Amino acid sequence: MFPIMVDLSDEKVVVVGGGEIALHKIENLLRFGLRVHVVSPTVHSEIEKLAREGLITIRQKYVEEADYDDAFLVIAVTNSSEVNDDVARKAKAVGKLVVHTGQPELGNSTIPATLQRGRLVLSVSTGGASPTLAKQIRDQLEEQYDDSYENYIDFLYEVRQIVKRIEPDRTIRRHLLKIAADPVFYKNMERRERFLHEIQPFAHVKS
Repeated sequence: MFPIMVDLSDEKVVVVGGGEIALHKIENLLRFGLRVHVVSPTVHSEIEKLAREGLITIRQKYVEEADYDDAFLVIAVTNSSEVNDDVARKAKAVGKLVVHTGQPELGNSTIPATLQRGRLVLSVSTGGASPTLAKQIRDQLEEQYDDSYENYIDFLYEVRQIVKRIEPDRTIRRHLLKIAADPVFYKNMERRERFLHEIQPFAHVKS
């Protein structure tokens, strides 16, 4: 598996299946603001609730190829291994990203255990070998990377945007960004503000 972050904000994601496992997958997808379309003859009551709230769409029917022909990502998570296998095979054949939750090797993608702190996203995958272990490692990371990292990452993002505007020299840019990433800025708001104050005037001159 090659690790990669993919922007799916404008892409269609189809979840084939409407049970409890599908619900967990859908809730995870919604955390990232994705367009989720569910196809299943029966659906969990909580999935129906999400549809009533306008967060997802549901096609209450048995899946057909036409249901995911315009999808970017297809997640096969029904209670039938035969249906999941068939969806994975056909969706892969037409170039879709495919997650087969029962047998990851039949798909071409997996969804890792994920920790999100604003712009910071940490993902842990065992390649489908043990989702339980991946979640355990994710939980350990939660203790190390607490909510305070969200503001810290926002600071680093702001610095990067300013430095990109004010400094054409790549070597100097790297040096400034390395300074900003020094751990001393992590929980020292005063030092962050001072650093931003020092570089912002140059941004106004050169922007």
